[in-house]
Amino acid sequence: MRPTPDALVFVVDEEWRRGIWETINHIPAPRPPLFIVSQINDMELMRLAMRYGVRDLFPPPLQVDDFIAAVSRVVQDERQRLGETGARLISFMNTKGGSGASLIAANVALAMAQANRFNRPILLVDFDFQFGGLPTYLNLVARDGLIKAMEFVNSLDATALQAYVLRHPSGLHLLAAAMDEIIVPDDISAERTEKLLGALNTAFDEIIIDLPHRIDPAMATILGHSDVIALVTQQTVAHLHDTKRLLYLLRDRLGIAMDRILLLVNRHDVKAEVKLEDFAEVFPGVAMQTIPSDYVRAAESINLGIPICESAASSPLGKALLKLATGLSQGSAQAPGPAGPGPRPSDLAPPAPAPKKAGILGWLKR
Repeated sequence: MRPTPDALVFVVDEEWRRGIWETINHIPAPRPPLFIVSQINDMELMRLAMRYGVRDLFPPPLQVDDFIAAVSRVVQDERQRLGETGARLISFMNTKGGSGASLIAANVALAMAQANRFNRPILLVDFDFQFGGLPTYLNLVARDGLIKAMEFVNSLDATALQAYVLRHPSGLHLLAAAMDEIIVPDDISAERTEKLLGALNTAFDEIIIDLPHRIDPAMATILGHSDVIALVTQQTVAHLHDTKRLLYLLRDRLGIAMDRILLLVNRHDVKAEVKLEDFAEVFPGVAMQTIPSDYVRAAESINLGIPICESAASSPLGKALLKLATGLSQGSAQAPGPAGPGPRPSDLAPPAPAPKKAGILGWLKR
């Protein structure tokens, strides 16, 4: 199930007496809190329930208030525990290929690492198994990376991870596929991805993942666990169309709440035909932020392997990336933009009606 539920309640009768344990065995770790409702009242059921980590057993008919209070208390305790020990996961994804998610992810991760000065371990993951380019962005050469980590994921722990990650001089860790590794994305299962995230969760405080532009079981697993999903788009009708479709998949197919989404309008141009107001009208309630256009510095950064946050931190693009990193590290999907708070739908007036604009964008707003 994506996203993972806060709790699972099993209603068990005599026919389910044995089948429930097999079902629980197939739930990937870490499992959500488990509860059982059953008329069966014997020591064998209670013993097995304790062995499989069931938090509580309830006989029918349920006392609704007591049941809700018990489940809520366990869920709250679990959330606090994960909040204290779990890593924060931020995912970047292009809404359309080539929108700039990799460049933004690399700079945000580097800025976080620089700000923490080696005090907190921060990991950048390039989850594109075939054409990932993040090592080039940081002037690193991947070796025995992500694919090997996925291959041996069943025995992966914080110590073993060190054999697969690269370390940037800033202190940032990078996990990516090596140049000589190749794999078909369909070979990466949701179960292996879940186990990898579990291992990374124990070793790092902040995890930034650059996702390829596709939705499959592995991507759905990562998106379901992400605290913030930054979707990178641009000011074209084609980008509006693909952004709308992707948001539909995230919300209606994967059940992801829109308050976890941050829409990044990259290469922002106030003179573009498609305005920021159009994004606000098509995507009401979604947090937005702009990243200014600076093709020369962006291209130079990629070619030299020196992130913009290092080579041109005082440029408008550098400042925007640094502020984005600061906002994300503080746990806000609505991070401040280059010139104060980023635009929000409530702050933007609808565009004045124009026949041409209505013809181009009207169908997207339905």
